[in-house]
Amino acid sequence: MALGRTSSLGALFTCVSPAPSVLRRATSTKTKTNGQTDVSLLLCNVAKLAQNSMTLGTVRHFHNSTAGNSRYSASTIMTSYHKELLLKDYDIVGFDLDGTLLRYNLREMSALIYQVLKLFLVEQKGYGKELLDVPLNVDFLQKGLFLDGPRGNVLKLSNEAKILRATHGTRLLNDEEIQGIYGPERKWDITTAFFKDPLSTWNGAASTQMRSLLDYFDMPSALVFAQSVDQVDREKKPTPGEEYQVWQDVQAGLMHIFSRDHFANDKSPYFKSMRAEPARYVLQTDSSVMNWLVDLRKSGKQLFLLTGSNVDFANLTATQALGKDWRKYFDFVVTYAKKPGFFTIQRPFMQVDMGKLEELPQETEEIKAGEVYSQGNWHQLHEAMARMLQKKPSEAKALYFGDNIVQDVYTPVKHRDFDAVAIAEELLLEDGKYPYAAELDSQLWGSYFALDCTPTLWASFISSYAQLCVPSVEQVAQTSPDKRIICSNPYGFSPRLPKELETVQIKGCWRG
Repeated sequence: MALGRTSSLGALFTCVSPAPSVLRRATSTKTKTNGQTDVSLLLCNVAKLAQNSMTLGTVRHFHNSTAGNSRYSASTIMTSYHKELLLKDYDIVGFDLDGTLLRYNLREMSALIYQVLKLFLVEQKGYGKELLDVPLNVDFLQKGLFLDGPRGNVLKLSNEAKILRATHGTRLLNDEEIQGIYGPERKWDITTAFFKDPLSTWNGAASTQMRSLLDYFDMPSALVFAQSVDQVDREKKPTPGEEYQVWQDVQAGLMHIFSRDHFANDKSPYFKSMRAEPARYVLQTDSSVMNWLVDLRKSGKQLFLLTGSNVDFANLTATQALGKDWRKYFDFVVTYAKKPGFFTIQRPFMQVDMGKLEELPQETEEIKAGEVYSQGNWHQLHEAMARMLQKKPSEAKALYFGDNIVQDVYTPVKHRDFDAVAIAEELLLEDGKYPYAAELDSQLWGSYFALDCTPTLWASFISSYAQLCVPSVEQVAQTSPDKRIICSNPYGFSPRLPKELETVQIKGCWRG
């Protein structure tokens, strides 16, 4: 499957035939608009959607800033251990691109993905045109939610995979309804399997029923899914035993708009918009980060960039964020890496033509510094960098920075020999100057880190597998490679513990 944008979407699951009894619009596979729609005209309301989200964010952040409690509870201060990071300990430092070395304007990006995904459902899957008129409800957005495709539900999970909160479509379910669907323990066997081993549900039958929304590109798909379920419910009253096919349709939309084959051929309005106005969506990375990358290499470390984006899209966004000479900061660049498989599968490296910005149908047996590759595997990359360091791979210690908790943190730490630093912009929500509070500070779902004194699944994963969790690479870039970063809490959240976790004991399995 050839997908080209970000690592989580690069691992979208293979569809299978739906169950015999499926809820869906009767015309969903047949209806198609006549002629080619002008994308620029259809997306003219994206700016309006983004402006609406900015207004909501201002109001919501003012509400949060008035809750004045002391940051450090007694339980936090009296911890007997902490997490720390000393870059000097590592020979190899790697970076994800999207959401890590570069950040996006989440207001504009969320509005764009939301609109083009709905457009696909209407034009390609036959959903009613009224879906395009449904407003963008930014309060529904949150990273880390789960989709229960057959039931049409959206779920938020605890650190033990208990369903903390759920909606059917966009309607919030009460406790009685949740227990009626998922039992008194409020658990679903598929999300429980994900909790025990996220990679066990990555492919196969489970992937056709459940979707974990792991990054900021995924957030709008939960709202599109929920609003589409609402439309199905209005048009056809469900009967017991019927399953929704909305997730399969949304998945097809994601595969279409993010397919790497569609970057150059204008079939994806998402890529078309990104190419036309990259500065509208991609933020410029602070110069301190580039200076820090230079210092890391000067100190003798091997640096690599590992991204799920295809080379053409990676070049567009990296040029906007890091400058046209972005490749000079890294010894190796690997695009279309198909994480998390990059860390667990012996996939060959493919050569890349940087002039044409495309992957060549040629495998390379030996990878060389200064080149750009596609696909590949960690074992071979690790060996190549270890040789350059004149060390055995077992002696060349590696650290990886990334924002996708499963692909960039859990998998390389659990299944390989990495340490990892998790990036979570949600840590910036308490900063009164953070511009994307509307997109990340949901009143419907509650905090990304905890809900009603219960830590979320992601807070637990961060505590268990990340060496540190920081709001941005820029924060770490302020620290010299020779200086130790010490957390004031045992869970690794730096520079401070999120207020929602101050009185919470996270049940984690930190390796420290």
